[in-house]
Amino acid sequence: MKTTHKILSATFLIASLGFSSCTEDNNLDVIGSGDVKIGMGVKLRNSGNIGARTLNTGVDITSGFIQIKKLELETAGIDENGNEFERELELKFKEIKKITFDEFDAGVDFFINIPAGNYEEIEFEIDLIDNRQQPSIQLDGTFTYSDGRSVPLKLEVYGNDEDDYDFEVELESRNDDDLFFLDGVNNPLALFQIDAVAWFSTISSTEWENAQLTDGVLLINKNTNKSIYNKVEYRIKSSSDIELKMN
Repeated sequence: MKTTHKILSATFLIASLGFSSCTEDNNLDVIGSGDVKIGMGVKLRNSGNIGARTLNTGVDITSGFIQIKKLELETAGIDENGNEFERELELKFKEIKKITFDEFDAGVDFFINIPAGNYEEIEFEIDLIDNRQQPSIQLDGTFTYSDGRSVPLKLEVYGNDEDDYDFEVELESRNDDDLFFLDGVNNPLALFQIDAVAWFSTISSTEWENAQLTDGVLLINKNTNKSIYNKVEYRIKSSSDIELKMN
C-alpha cells in the first residue's frame, strides 16, 4: 500500500500531454536503451518560504545531495507492435552518481532511455548508497535560535549495502484500464523533490534549542544528536513509496 504522506515527492511532466519536453544535454549521463529519453532531476521542494524553512523551528534547509547506486525499473504495457510486455531493468551508472540540489535547480541531472510504447505502469526504484566517505543523503542549511543566533545545520544519512535507502515511484494511468503513450518525440521529465519540511516536522523547538554543536555546526547523524536523527530517519523510511497517476 502506497503512503499518502510523501517525504520525497515526484512530478512527471509529459510533453505529449501539453508540457515542455526535457532538453538535450550531451554532458549528462544516459543509462538504458530505447527511443524514449526520460529526463531525471532532483531538487529541494519549495515550501513557499525562503529555503525550506520548517514552521516555528528556525530551521532553514538550502541545499544538499543524494548518491545513487542504481535504478531498477519495472514496466508493463503494449509495445509499438501491439504485443503486451512486462520488463524488469537494472540500470547502473559507470560510477556512483552524486546529485547536488537546491530549491531553485529544476534541471535534468541524467537521462534514462526506455523503449517506445503504450505503458500501463512504470515503477522506478532509486537505490541510494554511501560513497567516498560521504552519506547517501545530506542536507545543509542553518538553525536560528530563539535569541536570534544562527549556526550551520547539516543532516547526514548513512546507509550500507544491507540497508540501502531506496525510494520507489510508481507511475500509472488515471484509470486502471487506460494506457499512456511514450515515444521518441515527446519525452517526459521526472522531477523528484526532497521535502525537508516533512523530514523535520516531528522535531520540537526544545529539541532544536538543546541540540549538541560539533565545531560550531548543528550536526545530525547516527552518532550525533541521535534522538533528532532517529525521528528524521523514521520519516524517511516510512514514506519512501510514491504512487503517481497520469491524467
